[in-house]
Amino acid sequence: MNLVEDVADYARQHGLWQPDSAIVIACSGGPDSMVLLDVLSRLAPLYRLRLVACYVHHGIRPAADAEVDFVRQEALRRRCGFTWQYVDVPTLARREKMSEEAVGRRERYRILRTMKRACGATTIAVAHHGDDQAETVLLHLLRGSGLQGLCGMEPRRGDIIRPLLGFTKAELAAYAKAQGIPSCHDETNDSTRYHRNRIRLELLPSLMRYNPAITADLNRLADTVRADEAFLNDCTEHVYRELACPGYGVPALDRRRLLSQPLSLQRRLIRRLWKSATGSLQDLPFHYVETIRALAAKETGKQFQCGKACAYTTRTALCMGPAVPRQKRKR
Repeated sequence: MNLVEDVADYARQHGLWQPDSAIVIACSGGPDSMVLLDVLSRLAPLYRLRLVACYVHHGIRPAADAEVDFVRQEALRRRCGFTWQYVDVPTLARREKMSEEAVGRRERYRILRTMKRACGATTIAVAHHGDDQAETVLLHLLRGSGLQGLCGMEPRRGDIIRPLLGFTKAELAAYAKAQGIPSCHDETNDSTRYHRNRIRLELLPSLMRYNPAITADLNRLADTVRADEAFLNDCTEHVYRELACPGYGVPALDRRRLLSQPLSLQRRLIRRLWKSATGSLQDLPFHYVETIRALAAKETGKQFQCGKACAYTTRTALCMGPAVPRQKRKR
């Protein structure tokens, strides 16, 4: 039962919930999510939590039909609410020319948030743990991510909370065994057709031969980088306000002062400028940042059409406006 107390301490440390709140629990029926359901149900009376388990049927595995009933029974046995929804991920993936992995993740969070609103909940609890964190850091590293990717997952991000992130899969398995918690097995987790599975099944075991503590070390790396990233983001925000040029009708920065900043800060300021113009940091690859940075040093009137936005220079400013529609060629 120490895990229950440890999760309570972890939740208090990271402010994962408040008394009298409602939480939707993403519950697939797998061992990790079943431990999450059990632990939160034991903590519910202490914090007066209202819990609703949510199962998302991705339309990939026939076994999921039976798992819906399994999760329902386990949730009701713990006096938790239950809801579920079906989504045809394979069809969506073919239609949108995306991987089932990517579409499944998107649809899962879309449905969870729909259920959160329907239940009047404030947060969604997912069962990511320390081993998942190590996989995530490696996944981002292999993609050439910057510091933000090496931060991995956060204990809380927006409406998503991860009460088990500070614990290893072995710790969760030991708790499940001690408490006799049943679970389902998702055979897709054994398939190496999925990139994340290959990292878990092949890369991490290989790395453990070089460093048996690789999982703990990757988690420590994520914690360290996350603190550094938060500090750098605060610095960026402070300098961004100092360099901002009002009166252009679009987000703009003083060119001369931008180029006088250290290289790392220049890149961060450009990313911040992009976010002001587009509302997010999506669709901003590294080569866009470098092209925009080079543009800032060029003469007045130069521009770079970069997907969602258009960067251009005035005599004193680097501006980021809406994308300019392409003109159709005359036949």
